[in-house]
Amino acid sequence: MRGVVLSLRREKILLLADTHVGYEVELRRERGINVMSQTRKLIDGVLELVDHHGVTSVAILGDVKHELPVPRESVEEVKTFLRAVARKIPLLLIPGNHDSLLQEIASGIEGVEVAPARGVLLERYLLFHGHVKPAKEDLERAEGVIMGHTHPAVVIRDELGYAVKEPAILKIYASRTKICKALYEEPCKRRGKIKVVVLPASHPLITGVDVREIPKMAAEGRTFLKYIEWDPESVEIYLTDFTFVGTLSDITNVA
Repeated sequence: MRGVVLSLRREKILLLADTHVGYEVELRRERGINVMSQTRKLIDGVLELVDHHGVTSVAILGDVKHELPVPRESVEEVKTFLRAVARKIPLLLIPGNHDSLLQEIASGIEGVEVAPARGVLLERYLLFHGHVKPAKEDLERAEGVIMGHTHPAVVIRDELGYAVKEPAILKIYASRTKICKALYEEPCKRRGKIKVVVLPASHPLITGVDVREIPKMAAEGRTFLKYIEWDPESVEIYLTDFTFVGTLSDITNVA
C-alpha cells in the first residue's frame, strides 16, 4: 500500500501522494520509452484500497497529474482517473508542482474537490504536497504533517549483494520551533516536536529516491523538508506494508 489511512472521529481517509497520471507521456516524449498507460492500474489500485480499508474518502497529496508545463496528451487520462475514483468515493485533491490547470481539468466532475496548494488542516493533521510554504497558523495547530513530493525509497541488499529499491514511508520527528523560524523568520506559538510523514509516489512505474540522498536533495530543492534539521536518529523508514526498516542512521551505517 503506497499510502496511509488517517482515522479521524467521523472519517477514515485514504491518503495517497504523487499519482502522476500521464507519466507515460514523458517517458515516450522525452526518453523514447513506449510504455502502456498505467491509468487503469492506478484506478484499480486505489479502488482496491478503498474497499479493503473501508474508507470514507480519498485525498491525493499533490502531483495528481504529471505532464508539464501544459497538459495536452494526458488530459483525458487525468479526467478518466478522477471520474473513476469519484464515482466510488469523494476525492480531495491538494495541488502539487505538477498540477497546472488541475482545477480546470477537475471542473464539473462530481465528487472531486480541489483544495488550496498551501494545504488542508484536518483536526490534528496538516495535509499538503510539500512544495510550498504552509499557512503558519496551520503549522502551529498541527500535531503532524503528511506530505508527498519527495518520492522516498529504500535500497535493500542481501548478503550476496543483490539489491532492490522499494518505495518507502518516512516518519521524521522535527523541531517545530526551528521549522517556523526557517519558514517565517519567527517562532510558532506552539513549541516542541512535530511529526512529519512523507509518502512515496503512488504511480506504479515510479520507485523513488534513495532515502540516503534525500537530505542533500532537500537542502538544494524547493521542499518543506529543506527547513528540517536532519537528525538521522529521528528519521524512521518503513516499507509500504509498514515493515520497519530502521532509522536513517541505521541504513547509512550499514551502507
